[in-house]
This record gives sequence, C-alpha cells and structure tokens, in this order.
Amino acid sequence: MIKTMLSGLIGVITYSGLGLSAPQPLVRDIGVVGLYSHDVFSWDRDEEVNTENGRLDLSTIFDYDDGKRLRRGGDPKNSGNAPVYSITMQLVDFYKEKLRTLPGDRQTREINARKETVALFHKWVRESFARLTGLEFPTEAIDEAVTNSEQATMRAMHDILPGRIDLKRRFALVKSFRVTDWKFNRLRLNEDELNQPIPTFDGAYAPEYRDISIPFTNVNIDLRKVDKDFVETFSGYDFELMQEELQLLGSDQIRFNDLSFSADLILMLKKSLCSNNNPWMPVTSCI
Repeated sequence: MIKTMLSGLIGVITYSGLGLSAPQPLVRDIGVVGLYSHDVFSWDRDEEVNTENGRLDLSTIFDYDDGKRLRRGGDPKNSGNAPVYSITMQLVDFYKEKLRTLPGDRQTREINARKETVALFHKWVRESFARLTGLEFPTEAIDEAVTNSEQATMRAMHDILPGRIDLKRRFALVKSFRVTDWKFNRLRLNEDELNQPIPTFDGAYAPEYRDISIPFTNVNIDLRKVDKDFVETFSGYDFELMQEELQLLGSDQIRFNDLSFSADLILMLKKSLCSNNNPWMPVTSCI
C-alpha cells in the first residue's frame, strides 16, 4: 500500500515560469506527465534499480502483470492519484473502443489498437511539454537507457504538484479534494476538471505533500524529504539548490533552459522516444 501510494505521487514534472507568453499548466499535465514517468521509470526500492524499459510505449498499462490488469489501468501505481488515474483510464477506454471498431481479426486489432493508443499518448505528451516548457518538442531521439540521475531531476519537480483540485460537476458532495487523500485516488476527473489551471513553482511543495497519511497504517510521509533523499543519493544534484531555481522559475526570473538540471530532463525525454526494437511506438529517428 505504501509503495503503491508513493509511486502514484512520484514522477510528475511540470513548468510554467516562462513569462506572460507561456501557457498555463493544467491538471491534465499532472496526469499526462505522471503517467509518462511511470512508463519510463519504475523504481524497485529494495534492489535500487529501474524495472521499466525506459520507452514511451505504455508498457506500464499494457504489459504489467502480463496484461492481466490492462482494463484496470495496468500497474497499480497508475491509480495512485486522480489526475494520473483519469489520464490512464481515458487511454484504456480509447484502446477498448479501437479494439471494437478497427478491422481485422482479434490479434490484428489488438496490435493496431495499442499502436494507436500509444500514438495518442505521444500527442498528449507533446501538448503537455509545450505548456510546461515553452520549448519545441524534440524531433530526434537517443538510443540509450534512462538513468537514476534523470529520474532524480523529475522528482525535484514535484514542487508544482497541486495540493487540492476543484470539482466542477453537479451534485458534488465537496467543492474540492486533497490530491493526497487516498479516498479520491480513483476519482475520474471530467474535462473541465482536467483543464483547470494549477499554481506554479514556489520551491516549497504544497503542504498536503509534506504530511501524506498512508491509509490503514500509522505512517505519514513527507514527499519533499523522500525526493530530497533520492536526488542526493542517486544524482550529483543539490536538491535545495534545485528548489531555489524552481522558485526563480515560478516567479519568471529565469526560464526553463536556465535550470541547471533541464538538460537531463530533456535527455530523458529523447531517450524515451527512441523506437528502435519497439513495435508499439511511432517511428522516431534515433542516434
């Protein structure tokens, strides 16, 4: 339970400090990039290794437990918070619809339905990347494995995670909910809820993430401390300095490319896009 809930919170990277011309990051970006992280990096804390393949092929949904959990979103960590779960289940629904409507026998439809679902997710990643960085999406990929240092840079970006999300639906019993409240982990957000803006970086983490209560235990987790420990154990970065830079980013004093760790974030993205020896991904030029 603890590992699943932590995993659902880990792996989110977002950005908005590009000045007035930058689009506002949205709740959906939290879901898209959270799922992106789960798809390229799954941390085995006992063995201290990445157990994912580092490629953006939605293996976290389709291949977890040999596909037995596909219709529930694959890896349980994909239901670790409402934004990630909502994006995950939209993709599952898309796959099921394609499986129903595409031509061919069952095997052919399964293959093509997954390819189209992966292509859709790549589109969403491109859109979130534009909103979060203001940069052009990479056109060239790199055929290398993702690293712990790259994952560490993503963890440092958890500062932007929203503590609460407003509900925009009729007859809701509450007006907003804590994203860290496990009772809302499998709440499917509607389009209005996914498209609402979120606050930008401040280098402090939302208070909800400083005291995460794990259900049915007496354990409370400070996500900032967890991230700091990972960053300073598995990378050469100074976590506190990274948070200072993110505060400057959030106040429009620097741009994304000015972050001392932005190169590793982009490098991880380029690696995750390499389609070599991967039948599910759109073909990308790899070096």
